[in-house]
Amino acid sequence: AIAKHYSLLAREVCRLPREAQHFAWLDLDSEAGQEYWMSMNLAGDYARACHERIHLNLAKALGLKPLANVNNHHNFAWKEEIAQGRMAIVHRKGATPAQKGQAGLIPGSMATPGYLVCGKGVEDALNSASHGAGRAMSRQKAKDSFTQSALKKMLSQAGVTLIGGSVEEMPLAYKDIDRVMHTQETLVEVQGRFMPRIVRMNKE
Repeated sequence: AIAKHYSLLAREVCRLPREAQHFAWLDLDSEAGQEYWMSMNLAGDYARACHERIHLNLAKALGLKPLANVNNHHNFAWKEEIAQGRMAIVHRKGATPAQKGQAGLIPGSMATPGYLVCGKGVEDALNSASHGAGRAMSRQKAKDSFTQSALKKMLSQAGVTLIGGSVEEMPLAYKDIDRVMHTQETLVEVQGRFMPRIVRMNKE
């Protein structure tokens, strides 16, 4: 809702040709730009708080005490210092921060491994790494290609319990996570590998 509201506002401000309207922007020094920046960060803080509450509730239900809390913030924009001390807005779409020493999680799919990683702080990659395996097919193509029963069968064979979710998230709709990890070994160091057992997603 935030993105939609300010994207429409940016189109009114920029007045670009129809074919270029999706490139419209808001100057961060403007009132609208500051409103958007504050709203986006508020949404990010809200998401983080929700994740922390879920983690606390799950740990309590399982009778476990967490050793560490690893957040995997992605599809977001950060104000950061980049090469030669320059400040810039780094927008990581499909990527997650991987500053030197920063812990992160890179999942595959509902039925493939996920990885606990530590960033290597590669400036040429803007201190970033992929935030997951990435889609091999669009959500619509996955809907057209797979059935709910096929999804259930695959997850059952993998020993995964799904709560919510749909065929859009079929594991076969994603790239090979091991191959993806191999291609970004210069960006992150793998510290652990795990298999999903319970996946909770919003119902479509």
